[in-house]
Amino acid sequence: MDSQAEARAAFTVRAKPVPTVFVSSTAEDLKKFRAAARDAAVAAHFLPDMQEYFAARDHPPLAECLERVGGADVLVVVLAHRYGWVPPDQPPHQADSACKSITWLETEHAAAEGKEILAFIVDDAADWEEESKEEYELVVAVREGRLQSVAVTVQRNVEQLRRFKDWLRQRGIRATFVNPEDLQGKVYQALREWRDRHPQFGEAIQPDSAAEPDPARYLEALREDSAYIEIRGLQAAEGKAHKFPIRDLYIPLINEAAPVPSEPTGVAAAIEAREREPVPLEEALRGRRLVIVGDPGAGKSTFLRRIAYSVAGKLLGIEQTIAEPLAGDAPPFPILVRVAELSGLPTGPADTAAPLLDLLAKRGLDYGLPERFLRRRIEEGPCLLLLDGLDEAASEEARETVARLVERASGAWRNCRFVVTTRPQAYREEAVLKGFDEARIGPLDPAAVRIFLTRWCEALSPESPRKAEEHARELIQAVESKPEIWRMARNPVMLTAVAVLHWNEKRMPEQRADLYDSILGWLSRSRKRRAGRPSPERCLALLQELAWEMQASPGGRLAQAKRDWAVEVLAPRFRELASEEEQGQAARAFLEEEELDSGIVVRRGADVRFWHLTFQEHLAAKALAAMDPAARHRLLFENGTAYLQEWREVVLLLAGLLHRERVENADALVSAALDALYRGPGWARVRRWFADPPFSEQVRCAILVGAILRDLQPLAYHPSDARCDAVVRSVLGIFDAERSRQIPFQERLQAAEALGQTGDPRLKRENWVAIPAGTFVMGPGAYSRKVELNGFQIGRYPATVEEYQRFIQDGGYRNENFWKNGGLGQVDQPSEWKEQLLHPNRPVVGVNWYEASAYCAWKGGRLPAEEEWERAARGMEGRVYPWGNDPPDPSRANYHEAKVGAPTPVGLFPRGATPEGIQDLAGNVWEWTSSDYDADRTVVRGGSWYFNATYVRASFRDRFEPGNRYDDLGFRCVGELR
Repeated sequence: MDSQAEARAAFTVRAKPVPTVFVSSTAEDLKKFRAAARDAAVAAHFLPDMQEYFAARDHPPLAECLERVGGADVLVVVLAHRYGWVPPDQPPHQADSACKSITWLETEHAAAEGKEILAFIVDDAADWEEESKEEYELVVAVREGRLQSVAVTVQRNVEQLRRFKDWLRQRGIRATFVNPEDLQGKVYQALREWRDRHPQFGEAIQPDSAAEPDPARYLEALREDSAYIEIRGLQAAEGKAHKFPIRDLYIPLINEAAPVPSEPTGVAAAIEAREREPVPLEEALRGRRLVIVGDPGAGKSTFLRRIAYSVAGKLLGIEQTIAEPLAGDAPPFPILVRVAELSGLPTGPADTAAPLLDLLAKRGLDYGLPERFLRRRIEEGPCLLLLDGLDEAASEEARETVARLVERASGAWRNCRFVVTTRPQAYREEAVLKGFDEARIGPLDPAAVRIFLTRWCEALSPESPRKAEEHARELIQAVESKPEIWRMARNPVMLTAVAVLHWNEKRMPEQRADLYDSILGWLSRSRKRRAGRPSPERCLALLQELAWEMQASPGGRLAQAKRDWAVEVLAPRFRELASEEEQGQAARAFLEEEELDSGIVVRRGADVRFWHLTFQEHLAAKALAAMDPAARHRLLFENGTAYLQEWREVVLLLAGLLHRERVENADALVSAALDALYRGPGWARVRRWFADPPFSEQVRCAILVGAILRDLQPLAYHPSDARCDAVVRSVLGIFDAERSRQIPFQERLQAAEALGQTGDPRLKRENWVAIPAGTFVMGPGAYSRKVELNGFQIGRYPATVEEYQRFIQDGGYRNENFWKNGGLGQVDQPSEWKEQLLHPNRPVVGVNWYEASAYCAWKGGRLPAEEEWERAARGMEGRVYPWGNDPPDPSRANYHEAKVGAPTPVGLFPRGATPEGIQDLAGNVWEWTSSDYDADRTVVRGGSWYFNATYVRASFRDRFEPGNRYDDLGFRCVGELR
């Protein structure tokens, strides 16, 4: 709201006078807080008046300020750590009047006129920028050489601010606050209570009818819709799809992007606490604006349904507890919406959130709730808006439109909490929600997998605990026996599918395409049989046609489609019927029956959608696989369709299907991508006469090829086309400080992972960097000391998974010659080794000090002393960071603020390297040294992806016990200078 006129326009139709509230505070240091107070006033149906609405700029005359205060009904005063402007023209009727700030004078004037004052003073414990405190003026004055002229004024202002706060407290202070959101809520509540004390103003908006509508029917329906986890394709005694209570089968998810300590103390304790108890995803709900990022099938939708179920139950008086961040005197009113259901949104940029509000307000009509009820709930709160599947918007443009609408809505609806889910591939560039906290769903840990499978077996055999226990033991062993199955099983939807397949067929798939084929086959065969109903094979063929038309829709992929449109798509497939009318009737009947019991497609009002988006993607991939290869390759690669985010899963599943037919078919797919890059199959042979393809196109192609290789890794697939390795290696420019600027980080990360799948050529050579002998100053400030070192060489990168695997394959864990420092026979591989093998060029982690020492001995080196490590990181000149003295930023290191949430391939942050080219000394993973911290612990250096910028200083040191193994703890080697 930019003017008082706009504020007044929001209150043009009222049954009783609208009270005016004057907001008084310092201005520059409290902009966000003044905006919060203004928004609270609007939400409470007051007309806000404040300096921003004055015609005069900067400091209006005192008389004008006091006149505006006199015209208000109530005054809100907000005080923090600045005293503010002292008007020169104030009347000298008191000895100290000439020193009173405009805020104090405005408050005094309101008191003199008998107006109520609602005062809000910052909590002394609140986190506050030093620049926004009165005393900071002294720092500025010292720098500018004017301390003597400023000191007296600052001392006076500090004392006056204390006296002003004491004066307010004597009048009965309203509350303290710690941040804008806290202030907004307390101002809103105070103004509502003020209205209750002044009945002449009454309620600002009169209800359309005397009785408030009862939302119970809506809440009961929401709870019923969210109450179960449906397990599709499960063949049990009665031959029906099973529904399990969500509270019984739901497994809590983990937030990989949880915040970390902000002070450089207790690093070991913080990591140990994280290892003992991962941060539940529910904790992320503490913020008002949250986006949850997770891979396909990671459990995003189930999480939202579990939240909606419990909050609706709490409001109905059924549920005893809900997620702690949502608890309070008034639980928020839940609204759960799939983004794909938001038809009718503008196709271009929107300058208000009104289109979104219009659609949401209509959601209660089917349950007897008038639009005005939901509008008020959304605008005034408390409300919980759960928006599922930002990635399911029809196109990149549609995602960006929804993102902008949600951003505007989160700014306008201040008492509404927002939770949005999306796949990571679609959450990039303009689709990113500005101002939203981000949570990332991590893979299920082993304990969670076992708990789910145990509960699953108990639910299947409730009458026989012994049978359930035996089945669980057998199933868990089957899941954990193969690395390929285990990798899939750490995704909740894939874990469920594996459990269904094992129950039905007593076997385990080896690749995703095989898994989805098996599940869809069981689903189609599990339907009720009746005369005239299409066979399971015919059913899948029809749904494959529908999936393809939805995926290849000219306006962008449809994750949800109008049923009438779906009928038009399917009707021509019933050509055995004589008339178009009969064909349409048959298509409609087919859809209605499949929605009822197949488990493949479901009904959503007047729309139809696949039960899980991956079902649609898999069937679309089958349609592609059935095409003529030349036509398929033209469609995917000539116009770049294969590189669109909404087509990524389709292409990967297509590769699996083609490989299952004939390995040569998968080869042809990869070769088609390379042909498009190199402008034809023969172009690469004569390319010395032409320019190479643009670097961005090489990276794009390398990412796709690498993703295919990773997806087919269980089948040991490698393309026959010699250009495959070449194109992946051509992207080595992503490790160059200048060329890497051309490519967004997420694309560089995917390209680096692809390079790891084909064999990172950087790891095939020795990567020692020579450090000459000399004396340098070690440690910061008062703790510094001179250290003289002999020359040595240090690894350019931390030891990687690929390199460590050679150590294992060479019998390193059994050769006592490498274990002179102890630890032989205690372990036989790093922790989470199966998962690490999927990322060969990442630093190896989950190794204790003894394992790191043994590897270094095998390599002919040793762990660095911490003096050697710091010499490599700081140089002779004593740099603050490996790259120099500029502060860290996400382009220089993988630390918490980079929001990666895992180790990255070595060398991916070339701007963070030392001048000598040593990579990853800041962030990525902590590194063991050979130095003792004390009698029981060993020094570690460098920070990690999990910790923030404080920890990546080159002089920072901490300690772990030698036996510790963590997912952000690795090492690098040193050797004698040659």
